[in-house]
Amino acid sequence: MARTGPQKIPGASQSYFYGTGQYSGSAMEVNCGVVHTTEGMTLPSYSSGAVAPNVTGVPDIKARKIRWYQHFDVDESARALMNKSGGVETNTANVFQIELVGTCDDSKKTSWSGKKAGVDYLHWPTAPDWALAEVAWLVRWLNANHGIPLTCVSNWLAYGKDSRRPGVTPASYGANPARMSMTAWRSFTGWCGHQHVPENDHGDPGSLNFARVIQLAKGDSKAPEPVQEDDVPHAISRSDSTDRTLVPGKWTTLPIDGVDLLTGATHYTATAHVQAVLPPGSTLQGRFYHYRADGSRWVGPIVERIGTDGSSFPDFSNSGSVVPAEKVRLEVVYYPAKSDDKKSVTVTAAQLRGLYWK
Repeated sequence: MARTGPQKIPGASQSYFYGTGQYSGSAMEVNCGVVHTTEGMTLPSYSSGAVAPNVTGVPDIKARKIRWYQHFDVDESARALMNKSGGVETNTANVFQIELVGTCDDSKKTSWSGKKAGVDYLHWPTAPDWALAEVAWLVRWLNANHGIPLTCVSNWLAYGKDSRRPGVTPASYGANPARMSMTAWRSFTGWCGHQHVPENDHGDPGSLNFARVIQLAKGDSKAPEPVQEDDVPHAISRSDSTDRTLVPGKWTTLPIDGVDLLTGATHYTATAHVQAVLPPGSTLQGRFYHYRADGSRWVGPIVERIGTDGSSFPDFSNSGSVVPAEKVRLEVVYYPAKSDDKKSVTVTAAQLRGLYWK
């Protein structure tokens, strides 16, 4: 495959370039990006290129700059992802890979081996805006010169405790609910993290605010509103007793006192409770999704509930972040116990409870 566009990143050091040696990668045309964190404080050796990304960003905290070191050409496959035999391609799937020196581990949020976050190293989920702006510069350059879309996945689970994966710490590690299926990965464009790539178990870069990176890459230089850990959240409390018919096998948006459950909030966590008479053995699936102004959408993980005798009270939960133009909605689909059963069911009531932070 021919490589198009500039292959060297402006200003990036070529001192640790591995694309002309033993670990030269395959030619490709990048259309997506994966972000890693090194979990270290200095530029890694990457075993002389054997496990290197395309580029590494080393924060110069005093200068408020990121020093970029390029390891492979832009349209050349890197080696920072696991790729299992017989599965899906990862490193060679048109993906540009960034390693950010620092940590995503929430246990190192303030200190690490006697060092102080923000002074000696960066904890990337709480990185200052100047650091995100430096990453945004590269994201914008890749969009302008190689067409990687200025979009990213919405779910960035914490490398620590996260309400979206209760009881599992670190939440972003392993078979987390944000990790893509092989089918989703094959068609993915835009930006994601190591935690989202199939066949991999790493949870980096944790809850990195990549939505802010995309915002900055699009030219929004406005400083973000400060979010304090002790900010008082706003409560979500909505209910709806309107009967809604669900046709078997058809995903249906389920309004709860209005189609849009939430609009313009930065962070939220919510649970929808639905009441319906579901025949025993039948299934009701539900998922939250973010509807965008251009008609596209981000779809959350599917939750499945099984019908029992009498009324059923399935619940569906999600936590995430949305930009002001996005709308949070819920959709459900009903599957009878027998595939030839064409009878519809009726949702008789629904409630939404949760919290959001502006």
